[in-house]
Amino acid sequence: MSLTNVKLGDDAIHVPRLQLGGSNWVLYKDHLLWAADAKRILGQLDGTATEPRKGEANVKQLIARTIPDSLFMKIPRKPTVREIWTALEQEFERKSRMVSVGLR
Repeated sequence: MSLTNVKLGDDAIHVPRLQLGGSNWVLYKDHLLWAADAKRILGQLDGTATEPRKGEANVKQLIARTIPDSLFMKIPRKPTVREIWTALEQEFERKSRMVSVGLR
């Protein structure tokens, strides 16, 4: 597993890079959510932020540094982190479910 170091504030966050095709989506998602929670920016991803714009740039950078460039090219026009994260979830949750059904 290849980890990507992203510097947010004074700390470096280690998140695995999302594989092209999303084969490691479940692992990537959990690592990213935990990292965002540790930096107190989880609300940007899950839509619970009380100050929606606070931390947006940090979360966008975290996502941008940990996804393939081809996927990044599809999301820069999304105006909020929540919309970016929702688009990623919709893409890869569906694929993850198909893989788990195929394994049964």
